[in-house]
Amino acid sequence: MGKSVKKQEVMRFLLVEDDLDISENIVDYLEEQGCGMDYAMSGELALELLRDNLYDAVILDINMHKMNGFEVCRHIRENMRLKIPVLMLTARVMLKDKINGFKCGADDFLTKPFDLEELFFRLKALSRRYNQCLENSFQIEDLILDQEKGIVERAGEKINLSHVCFRILLRLIERSPGIVTKEELIYDIWGDQPPMSNSLKSHFYILRQLIDKPYEKQLLHSVRGRGYKIDPDHKESYPE
Repeated sequence: MGKSVKKQEVMRFLLVEDDLDISENIVDYLEEQGCGMDYAMSGELALELLRDNLYDAVILDINMHKMNGFEVCRHIRENMRLKIPVLMLTARVMLKDKINGFKCGADDFLTKPFDLEELFFRLKALSRRYNQCLENSFQIEDLILDQEKGIVERAGEKINLSHVCFRILLRLIERSPGIVTKEELIYDIWGDQPPMSNSLKSHFYILRQLIDKPYEKQLLHSVRGRGYKIDPDHKESYPE
C-alpha cells in the first residue's frame, strides 16, 4: 500500500536529540503514554530512519553537532519531500530562531525546559491533523497522489494526468507493491463496456512517459502475462 497511508493505531514518533538525559526522559514518558518511539542522536541517523520508516511526527532538537535541527528540517522538506509534522525543541527564546525554523518547515516549537505532558498533547494535535490529511493521500518514494485534490507530484513537480491515467495510477498505488491484472484495471475503469482498442496499454505507456521517463528511478512496471505494478524495489521490467 502507498507509503503515506497510515493504518497503525499506535502513534509512532522519531526523537532527534543529542542530549542523552533529555532523550531518555522524553522516550520513557511517551512510551508510558503508549507511543512507539525511535531515537536518533544525530541528524544523519534521523534522515536514514525517515527513509525506512513511517512516523506520525518528528521531535527535533535545534542545537546538535554537525547537522543542526534547521538543516535536518530543511532536508526533510526540500530533499525528501516529506510532509510529516516537525516539532522543534530549543533552548533559544529569540523570535528570529523560531522564524528560521518555520522557514525551514517546522510546524511547532517547545522551549526548554518544557512539561512532558504538554509535549505529548502537542504531538497528538499535530498527528491528528497530519493523519486527517493522509486519509486521501498516498506516497511512494518521491511520488505523491492526493485523491481528494486530484493532484499528482513527483520530486515536487506537478504532473498533469488524464482522468483515466489518474485512475490507473491510483489503483496501482493502492495495491503497491502487488500486481494489478489487466482485467481488473479494465473493469475498474470501463466496467462492462471495455474499449475495442488496446486502450489500457496506451494509457500505461503515457503514464510511464510522465511518471518515470524524466527520473532515474523507475516506479511503474509491466509484468509479462500478469499485469502492472508500482514498486520502487522491482528488479525487472518486461516490455509489452
